[in-house]
Amino acid sequence: MSKIATTIKPKAPLARKGGARPSVIRVGYVPLLDAAPLLVADELGLFERAGLQVELCGEMGWGTVREKIVYGELDATHAPGGLLFSILFGTHAPPCAVSTDFILNLQGNAITLSRRLWAKGVRDGQTLKLMIRSEAPHRPVFAVVSPFSSHHFLLRKWLRGAGIDPDRDVRIAVLPPPLVGEHMNTGHIDGFCAGEPWNSLSALNGDGWVVATSEALERNHPEKILLCRDTLMSGQPEEYAEFRKVLTAACRYCDVPENRPALVEMMLARKWFPGSHEALANALIGPYSTGAGPADLRDPFVSFYRADANRATRQRAAWILDSTLESGALRLDPSQRRTALDAFLEPQS
Repeated sequence: MSKIATTIKPKAPLARKGGARPSVIRVGYVPLLDAAPLLVADELGLFERAGLQVELCGEMGWGTVREKIVYGELDATHAPGGLLFSILFGTHAPPCAVSTDFILNLQGNAITLSRRLWAKGVRDGQTLKLMIRSEAPHRPVFAVVSPFSSHHFLLRKWLRGAGIDPDRDVRIAVLPPPLVGEHMNTGHIDGFCAGEPWNSLSALNGDGWVVATSEALERNHPEKILLCRDTLMSGQPEEYAEFRKVLTAACRYCDVPENRPALVEMMLARKWFPGSHEALANALIGPYSTGAGPADLRDPFVSFYRADANRATRQRAAWILDSTLESGALRLDPSQRRTALDAFLEPQS
């Protein structure tokens, strides 16, 4: 076990009023590499060492996560930052008081295109634009994992950079992360923007190829957050404070290069993904293969602790909010914008 992980000293279960054991904290996740800190904390016994009872709940996609947060079936979850605003303002379900003070990772997404497009001569955005023109009025279909995720913004930014109108020249669908590769293989979509390991699986299986990484599009952008119901933060403050300390230690563990091989093995053992060791190692260990050659990366493909990753700063909140607004998934008046930014609680220490 890493020395970083063992810095958490064992504690007895946290006591509550009347001597009762602490409530179970139910934490959701979708099977993606950027949920790794939750897996590490559980696998290395960090929650137990901190006197916490934590139940990790795997979900298929972000729509399910949203519903379970709103109706109290989850207390917290690994989530795209923009999903917080959707829940806060009740875009697809009754509004729910949620907030965050913890960023789980920076960057870690990619845009993957099908081999069918490669066979048609597509190599980048410019050649995609030529193909779209030649096949009009047919429009290619691309998938994102949520309208409220950075993936939606990143895909639209990449398309616009090539002179492709994301609202008129293509169609954008929403699919749960585990289904994007399958739908691309069957021809229902022509590409997708998602987190790992779904890009690596398609690239290394020969089904697709990565045309752009999120580092190239928005270096060190905030990606997943720890989204919490306010009832957890305010109703169980001592337990939440310990939970946050554990996640910080787990994020540090995940960013130590020497720990990455062990992290891959943890994920394989938990069977979070249907993929191979090579696909998981592609993004976590590297070098990152795009299926058309190595990627030119200045930083680790995904970062969990480096660059002060875990601080839910106002600047990061604004980036997430502005990217969500730009994608058209959300419309807010000035008062609502302030409310949205205030849901990111930057720690003072």
